[in-house]
Amino acid sequence: MTDITAPGERRRKSAAMGPAGRDPEAPDVRSEAASTRRRRAAADSSFTRSFLGAFARGTGLIAVALVIGIVLLQWSDASTDAAAGGAPPPVGTPVAPPETTTTTTAPAGPRAPGDLAVLVLNATGKNQQAKPMSDRLAVVGYRTLTPGNATRRSDSVVLCKTGLDEEATALVAATGLPATTAVLDDQAASGMEGASEADCVVIIGAR
Repeated sequence: MTDITAPGERRRKSAAMGPAGRDPEAPDVRSEAASTRRRRAAADSSFTRSFLGAFARGTGLIAVALVIGIVLLQWSDASTDAAAGGAPPPVGTPVAPPETTTTTTAPAGPRAPGDLAVLVLNATGKNQQAKPMSDRLAVVGYRTLTPGNATRRSDSVVLCKTGLDEEATALVAATGLPATTAVLDDQAASGMEGASEADCVVIIGAR
Protein backbone atom coordinates (compact mmCIF):
# COMPACT_ATOMS: atom_id res chain seq x y z
CA MET A 1 0.00 0.00 0.00
CA THR A 2 1.45 3.36 -1.07
CA ASP A 3 2.26 5.99 1.65
CA ILE A 4 0.41 9.08 0.51
CA THR A 5 1.40 11.17 3.55
CA ALA A 6 2.41 14.61 2.53
CA PRO A 7 6.06 15.54 2.81
CA GLY A 8 5.40 18.14 5.47
CA GLU A 9 3.57 15.65 7.67
CA ARG A 10 6.51 13.22 7.50
CA ARG A 11 8.97 15.91 8.64
CA ARG A 12 6.79 16.67 11.65
CA LYS A 13 6.73 13.00 12.65
CA SER A 14 10.48 12.72 12.19
CA ALA A 15 11.06 15.75 14.38
CA ALA A 16 8.70 14.35 17.00
CA MET A 17 10.68 11.07 17.09
CA GLY A 18 13.87 12.96 17.94
CA PRO A 19 17.44 12.08 16.93
CA ALA A 20 18.11 8.55 15.77
CA GLY A 21 14.39 7.98 15.43
CA ARG A 22 13.85 7.48 19.24
CA ASP A 23 10.63 8.44 20.88
CA PRO A 24 11.47 11.17 23.47
CA GLU A 25 8.72 9.93 25.74
CA ALA A 26 10.21 6.39 25.85
CA PRO A 27 12.36 5.63 29.01
CA ASP A 28 16.18 5.93 28.59
CA VAL A 29 17.45 2.40 29.47
CA ARG A 30 21.16 3.27 29.26
CA SER A 31 20.76 6.28 31.54
CA GLU A 32 18.99 4.14 34.18
CA ALA A 33 21.72 1.44 34.00
CA ALA A 34 24.44 4.03 34.46
CA SER A 35 22.59 5.48 37.46
CA THR A 36 22.24 2.03 38.99
CA ARG A 37 26.00 1.40 38.61
CA ARG A 38 26.79 4.72 40.28
CA ARG A 39 24.52 3.92 43.21
CA ARG A 40 26.15 0.50 43.63
CA ALA A 41 29.61 2.02 43.43
CA ALA A 42 28.66 4.58 46.06
CA ALA A 43 27.25 1.85 48.32
CA ASP A 44 30.41 -0.27 47.91
CA SER A 45 32.59 2.74 48.70
CA SER A 46 30.56 3.49 51.83
CA PHE A 47 30.84 -0.14 53.05
CA THR A 48 34.59 -0.13 52.43
CA ARG A 49 35.02 3.09 54.41
CA SER A 50 32.92 1.68 57.27
CA PHE A 51 34.92 -1.54 57.33
CA LEU A 52 38.25 0.27 57.27
CA GLY A 53 37.09 2.60 60.04
CA ALA A 54 35.99 -0.33 62.25
CA PHE A 55 39.29 -2.12 61.58
CA ALA A 56 41.28 0.98 62.51
CA ARG A 57 39.30 1.42 65.76
CA GLY A 58 39.80 -2.26 66.66
CA THR A 59 43.54 -2.04 65.98
CA GLY A 60 43.77 1.05 68.17
CA LEU A 61 41.98 -0.67 71.06
CA ILE A 62 44.32 -3.67 70.82
CA ALA A 63 47.36 -1.37 70.88
CA VAL A 64 46.05 0.45 73.96
CA ALA A 65 45.40 -2.89 75.71
CA LEU A 66 48.96 -4.04 74.96
CA VAL A 67 50.44 -0.83 76.36
CA ILE A 68 48.37 -1.16 79.55
CA GLY A 69 49.43 -4.81 79.94
CA ILE A 70 53.13 -3.93 79.56
CA VAL A 71 52.86 -1.15 82.14
CA LEU A 72 51.10 -3.44 84.64
CA LEU A 73 53.69 -6.19 84.08
CA GLN A 74 56.58 -3.80 84.72
CA TRP A 75 54.89 -2.52 87.88
CA SER A 76 54.41 -6.10 89.12
CA ASP A 77 58.08 -6.95 88.45
CA ALA A 78 59.22 -3.82 90.30
CA SER A 79 57.10 -4.70 93.34
CA THR A 80 58.46 -8.28 93.33
CA ASP A 81 62.08 -7.07 93.15
CA ALA A 82 61.49 -4.68 96.03
CA ALA A 83 59.98 -7.42 98.17
CA ALA A 84 63.03 -9.58 97.41
CA GLY A 85 65.42 -6.88 98.63
CA GLY A 86 65.77 -4.69 95.52
CA ALA A 87 64.68 -1.10 95.08
CA PRO A 88 61.75 -0.07 97.32
CA PRO A 89 58.34 0.06 95.63
CA PRO A 90 56.53 3.39 95.15
CA VAL A 91 54.92 4.93 98.20
CA GLY A 92 51.57 3.35 98.93
CA THR A 93 52.42 -0.02 97.33
CA PRO A 94 51.68 -2.89 99.77
CA VAL A 95 54.67 -5.17 100.42
CA ALA A 96 54.30 -8.69 101.77
CA PRO A 97 55.97 -9.26 105.17
CA PRO A 98 59.19 -11.33 105.13
CA GLU A 99 58.85 -15.02 105.80
CA THR A 100 60.15 -16.36 109.11
CA THR A 101 61.61 -19.81 109.64
CA THR A 102 61.84 -21.75 112.87
CA THR A 103 64.69 -24.18 113.44
CA THR A 104 64.09 -27.00 115.88
CA THR A 105 67.11 -28.77 117.35
CA ALA A 106 66.51 -32.38 118.26
CA PRO A 107 67.83 -33.41 121.66
CA ALA A 108 71.12 -35.24 121.52
CA GLY A 109 70.87 -38.96 122.16
CA PRO A 110 73.36 -41.19 123.98
CA ARG A 111 76.81 -41.45 122.51
CA ALA A 112 77.63 -44.51 120.45
CA PRO A 113 79.86 -47.20 122.06
CA GLY A 114 82.67 -46.35 119.67
CA ASP A 115 82.71 -42.77 121.02
CA LEU A 116 83.46 -43.93 124.57
CA ALA A 117 86.86 -44.88 125.95
CA VAL A 118 86.26 -47.63 128.57
CA LEU A 119 88.73 -48.89 131.16
CA VAL A 120 88.09 -52.26 132.87
CA LEU A 121 89.68 -52.85 136.29
CA ASN A 122 89.78 -56.13 138.25
CA ALA A 123 88.85 -55.73 141.95
CA THR A 124 87.90 -59.38 142.59
CA GLY A 125 91.22 -60.42 144.10
CA LYS A 126 91.51 -63.09 141.41
CA ASN A 127 93.76 -63.08 138.38
CA GLN A 128 92.75 -62.59 134.76
CA GLN A 129 89.31 -61.07 135.33
CA ALA A 130 89.65 -57.67 133.63
CA LYS A 131 90.92 -58.73 130.18
CA PRO A 132 88.01 -61.07 129.29
CA MET A 133 85.54 -58.35 130.20
CA SER A 134 87.51 -55.77 128.19
CA ASP A 135 87.48 -58.07 125.16
CA ARG A 136 83.74 -58.59 125.56
CA LEU A 137 83.09 -54.83 125.52
CA ALA A 138 85.36 -54.39 122.49
CA VAL A 139 83.23 -56.88 120.57
CA VAL A 140 80.14 -54.83 121.39
CA GLY A 141 81.87 -51.77 119.90
CA TYR A 142 83.39 -49.91 122.85
CA ARG A 143 86.84 -48.40 122.54
CA THR A 144 88.64 -50.18 125.37
CA LEU A 145 91.86 -49.15 127.08
CA THR A 146 94.49 -51.47 128.53
CA PRO A 147 92.80 -53.31 131.45
CA GLY A 148 94.28 -53.19 134.96
CA ASN A 149 93.69 -53.89 138.64
CA ALA A 150 92.01 -51.94 141.43
CA THR A 151 91.71 -52.22 145.19
CA ARG A 152 89.64 -55.24 146.09
CA ARG A 153 85.94 -54.57 146.64
CA SER A 154 82.86 -56.74 146.89
CA ASP A 155 80.45 -54.91 144.55
CA SER A 156 80.82 -53.99 140.90
CA VAL A 157 80.38 -50.40 139.74
CA VAL A 158 80.41 -48.47 136.45
CA LEU A 159 81.66 -44.89 136.69
CA CYS A 160 81.19 -42.41 133.82
CA LYS A 161 81.95 -38.73 133.46
CA THR A 162 79.29 -36.11 134.19
CA GLY A 163 76.52 -36.06 131.55
CA LEU A 164 76.97 -39.70 130.54
CA ASP A 165 74.16 -41.16 132.64
CA GLU A 166 72.46 -42.92 129.72
CA GLU A 167 75.79 -44.21 128.48
CA ALA A 168 76.54 -45.62 131.97
CA THR A 169 73.23 -47.53 132.03
CA ALA A 170 73.92 -48.97 128.56
CA LEU A 171 77.43 -49.99 129.64
CA VAL A 172 76.10 -51.83 132.69
CA ALA A 173 73.80 -53.81 130.42
CA ALA A 174 76.72 -54.62 128.11
CA THR A 175 78.85 -56.01 130.97
CA GLY A 176 76.12 -58.27 132.32
CA LEU A 177 77.26 -57.46 135.85
CA PRO A 178 74.92 -56.60 138.76
CA ALA A 179 76.65 -53.21 138.90
CA THR A 180 75.59 -49.80 140.10
CA THR A 181 76.48 -46.51 138.44
CA ALA A 182 78.39 -43.49 139.74
CA VAL A 183 80.07 -40.33 138.50
CA LEU A 184 83.69 -40.50 137.37
CA ASP A 185 85.07 -37.24 138.78
CA ASP A 186 88.64 -36.30 139.61
CA GLN A 187 88.39 -37.67 143.12
CA ALA A 188 87.05 -41.02 141.91
CA ALA A 189 89.68 -41.24 139.17
CA SER A 190 92.56 -40.59 141.54
CA GLY A 191 94.41 -43.74 142.48
CA MET A 192 93.16 -45.68 139.42
CA GLU A 193 95.82 -46.04 136.76
CA GLY A 194 94.57 -44.99 133.30
CA ALA A 195 91.25 -43.58 134.61
CA SER A 196 92.18 -40.05 133.52
CA GLU A 197 92.05 -41.13 129.87
CA ALA A 198 88.73 -42.95 130.16
CA ASP A 199 85.16 -41.78 129.71
CA CYS A 200 83.90 -44.69 131.79
CA VAL A 201 85.52 -47.14 134.18
CA VAL A 202 84.17 -50.63 134.89
CA ILE A 203 85.26 -52.04 138.24
CA ILE A 204 84.58 -55.77 138.61
CA GLY A 205 83.84 -56.62 142.25
CA ALA A 206 84.16 -59.95 144.02
CA ARG A 207 80.42 -60.70 143.80
